[in-house]
Amino acid sequence: MANELAQPKVDVKDGQINFKNVDQFKSDFEQIIQRNSNFIVTDETLTGSKKARAELRNAAKESASWRSKIKAELLKPFDEVAEIAISFEKKAKSAADAIDSDVKVFDEAEKQKRLDGLKTYIDARAKELGIETITEFNDKHLIKGNFNGTKPKQKFIDEFIEPELARLVSEKELKIANIAAVRNYAESKGFDPEGYIHSLDFKTLAQIMGDIDGDVERKKRREEAEKAIAEMEAKKEQKRLDRAKSAGDKKFDEETGEIIQNPQPVVEKTYNRTLYIIEATSAQLNQLANYMKSNGIAFRGEK
Repeated sequence: MANELAQPKVDVKDGQINFKNVDQFKSDFEQIIQRNSNFIVTDETLTGSKKARAELRNAAKESASWRSKIKAELLKPFDEVAEIAISFEKKAKSAADAIDSDVKVFDEAEKQKRLDGLKTYIDARAKELGIETITEFNDKHLIKGNFNGTKPKQKFIDEFIEPELARLVSEKELKIANIAAVRNYAESKGFDPEGYIHSLDFKTLAQIMGDIDGDVERKKRREEAEKAIAEMEAKKEQKRLDRAKSAGDKKFDEETGEIIQNPQPVVEKTYNRTLYIIEATSAQLNQLANYMKSNGIAFRGEK
């Protein structure tokens, strides 16, 4: 059984799109849905249930087919115009991009002029205040709205420049106070303050004071150790002097204090021998006599 589904008719007049027969389309669709809904599937109703399912699916398919067809027909003129529009849009964008590169060069040059004007103003104010100048800026600071030409507007000065300069002044004053505090404290403890002052670039005042206190404690322990060693050496030297005094001219062991006995000389046994000289010149006899004298040999001679 074919679906009894009336399709809406399309009517285009004076640029207006109207659909006719819509109410009939809704009525037919509702009847088909009501007629084929709430089926209880059993052995007896299986065939009827399949037909109901087919009728519902056919109605939905027919409606979707009609809707897609009408949409394509209605959009066809638009698609043609849209294609033309897209083509010209691409050409316009390409032309704008070509100009954009030159505009960016000009914009960057103008931004640099504003930056130079800003730096000139800030450098002069920093010099007046005796502080380091501001060196970091972002694109938000350099927008046209913050300037009259290349000169910063008063509102920009009040809201950004002066508060930033005030912060730098406060930082400088705090640093001067911290330097004085570190210098006084280090010198009062007997230390050169310069190394501690340099640490202010990366440590807080409290941390540096703690470092000084730690160095004071280490210095104290070192001096105590040196004093103890000196006292030990002095006691050792005094003991050595006392031992030397008690030993007189005797030698003694400085480690144990024991007197070292001087070794007794060894007396060698002597012998008497008769030496006959069978034949010798006068010079030879003199040489022999000199040899014995030099070696401590007692002798006498007979002619």
